Amino acid sequence: VYPKHGEDRLLVQLADVPASLTQGLLAIEDQRFMKHYGFSVTGIARAFISNVRSGRVVAGGSTITQQLVKNYYLTPERTITRKIRELIMSVLLEWHVEKEEILESYLNEIYLGQDGPRAIHGFALGALHYFDTPLAQLGLHQQALLVGMVKGPSLYNPNRNPERAKERRNLVLDVWTQEGIISPEQGAVAKLMPLDLQGQDSLKQRF
Repeated sequence: VYPKHGEDRLLVQLADVPASLTQGLLAIEDQRFMKHYGFSVTGIARAFISNVRSGRVVAGGSTITQQLVKNYYLTPERTITRKIRELIMSVLLEWHVEKEEILESYLNEIYLGQDGPRAIHGFALGALHYFDTPLAQLGLHQQALLVGMVKGPSLYNPNRNPERAKERRNLVLDVWTQEGIISPEQGAVAKLMPLDLQGQDSLKQRF
């Protein structure tokens, strides 16, 4: 918890996170996470093409390791210099830290929205904030919503943009089905589920 910065986290260990969420996160954010050394050549190439076409830095091609480095140590500015620094630091982090530790840190650090002046970081706190449910007890449709929000917590905020959030959630479920993380039957049922958001009063009382 960083009260001066208005940030909250509810720390969990990797073993406490549902396997479907962990595998699903990698399928959406970084499919080659267990094989790369901190950066993705194909991701960088795609981002480079997008940036050249736009004439400015609009895409990063970041791996989970790069995202973690940026959140922990760097500013969110979109410059070539910062991206180079991020890449070098990511390689060094991969050299010194096990993959499982990086993934666990990411699961606890990722930004998932705001609760007034307080920033919601990590999937465990995100589960309580949006569903008033412990992370280990989330349904697949809830897990997919949180994973989908990583791309843009404000853009896919289910309280402000429910239809957009649901479309993003269902897209995540489609990928999970294609990758064999969940069965087609599980995916079909999860896509029929409502957003299933809960009130926030009990959460505010806990913190």
